[in-house]
Amino acid sequence: MPKRLDLLSGLYLHIPFCKQACSYCDFYFVTRQEFKEPFVNALIQEIESYEGTHYASNTFHTLYIGGGTPSLLAISSLQRIIDAIKRVFTLELREFTVELNPDDVSLSYLRDLSELGVNRISMGVQTFAEERLKFMHRAHSRSQAIQALEAMMQSPIRNYTVDLIYGQPGQSLEELYEDIQQLMIFNPPHISAYALTIEKNTRLAKQVDLGRVIPAVDDTVAEHMEALEERLFSHGLNRYEVSSFARPGKEALHNQLYWYHGNYLGFGPGAHSFWKPSSRSAVRWSNARNLTKYLEQAQQIREIGLERAEKMDHSALVEEYLWLSMRTASGLDREYLQNVYEYQLTERQETRLEQMVHHKWLRKEGACYRITSTGFSISDRLGLDLIS
Repeated sequence: MPKRLDLLSGLYLHIPFCKQACSYCDFYFVTRQEFKEPFVNALIQEIESYEGTHYASNTFHTLYIGGGTPSLLAISSLQRIIDAIKRVFTLELREFTVELNPDDVSLSYLRDLSELGVNRISMGVQTFAEERLKFMHRAHSRSQAIQALEAMMQSPIRNYTVDLIYGQPGQSLEELYEDIQQLMIFNPPHISAYALTIEKNTRLAKQVDLGRVIPAVDDTVAEHMEALEERLFSHGLNRYEVSSFARPGKEALHNQLYWYHGNYLGFGPGAHSFWKPSSRSAVRWSNARNLTKYLEQAQQIREIGLERAEKMDHSALVEEYLWLSMRTASGLDREYLQNVYEYQLTERQETRLEQMVHHKWLRKEGACYRITSTGFSISDRLGLDLIS
């Protein structure tokens, strides 16, 4: 179990610009690049709105710039944003991540990011198959993905993650193996692997509704997941969360804050925030997914978000921890549950956990119930079962 990740805090910045819309993506984005400069000004205004608040008196340990496509912003714009963060917040950064698309990556750009203090990159390769890149409406090609990874090998930023998507319509195991084999040439320290899901109001969902695309069946997706885990493990990458694989010591710190109720503040349209003042309560809020409104209301965004915030009581916090614990290799730690949440498992929950051990979905190690490879395939079901 990671030691008290709930005591760490992070900052997330959502950069909403993209060159084009990926067919499967339901994150908030816009393709109108002329708004980039007004957006940077508004983002700085939102950051500055936290000056003098009790949030700003906290120390922050992670900074994550995601999107959208942050690499569409000029280095000078990123510098302005970082300068504003440093003016308002106290930073003791252990991890500073920026998301990049392969078509934006060059060695000189990576060096510029390193000079800004970036020490981790997240890059969305998704696949090396040209036809599948076109199907997903990705902006990059196979050769650009390979060139980007070659640049990463020479970069001063040695810690990075690569996104892969499996369980695609019509994708064979052999195609998945080819993606893994190509990626393993570069020995990445971390891989985020996601099953392709059909999200509402996306281009892919419309294609499915029209019968033009037939999604992969559950058994195929499960087969891909199992094969992926096996291959990555053979290359030294351990699965530490449903979608996350890392070499020892290369686990993503910022993402773990989400799983262990660490405090985080989100900036930009569509960004989410979470703040837990005590073990028995928390508040969660988000910014509207609307760039026009964001540009008009940046200075008031924090107050607007807090006005409609979701307040979480002790019961809601415990339930969320129990559900999230079934998604991580660390699993459910009874001592952590007691020390952090002041909660003891009920008799029914104890019985259900022992049944999960019997079915080999979990294994018991002292005070911990850790999820197995078999359990990972039904982790959401296990979590819901534990809290229902």
